[in-house]
This record gives sequence, structure tokens and C-alpha cells, in this order.
Amino acid sequence: MTDESEQVTSNRDEAAGYLAYETPADILRDDTLDKKRKKTLLESWKMDLNSRLYAEAEGMSKSEPISAGKEAGLAEKEQLVNQALEMLSNKQE
Repeated sequence: MTDESEQVTSNRDEAAGYLAYETPADILRDDTLDKKRKKTLLESWKMDLNSRLYAEAEGMSKSEPISAGKEAGLAEKEQLVNQALEMLSNKQE
């Protein structure tokens, strides 16, 4: 593997690091993360949710469309991520 491909893999793994957390609030509560890392994880989560919701709205999902309930769940999770980002930006260090 070249240095460039290792960097791409590292960036992708780092961006998907939010998958280790059940909720955005769990990221905020993780004292092992600094504010910058928390923001990176939350922004990555938000981008992923936005992409999934956009793909679904445009009919570009992998197979059959997801149920309205699942789509609503994604939208709700996106709202929680947005709230966590807002709380993080308002938090004093």
C-alpha cells in the first residue's frame, strides 16, 4: 500500500469513527475526545445521514426504498447530530 492510499484509508476510518457511538450525545460525553475530534465525528455522521436521506429521496437507494419509519428515524438522528454540533459550538473550553 502506498502512503497516499494509506492516508485515504486512515481518513475514511477516522471519518467513520462515529459508528462506535450509539448516539451523538455519547460523543459529547466522551472525555477521551477533544473538541476538534468530537466536531469531526459529528460532522462525518451528519454528512453520512445527509447522503443517505438524499439518496433515498432521489430513489438512488441500493434496492427497495426504506420505509417511512426508517426514513423518519434517519431524519430524527440527523436532528440529534445537529443539536450536538450546536451544543459543542456553544460549549466553552
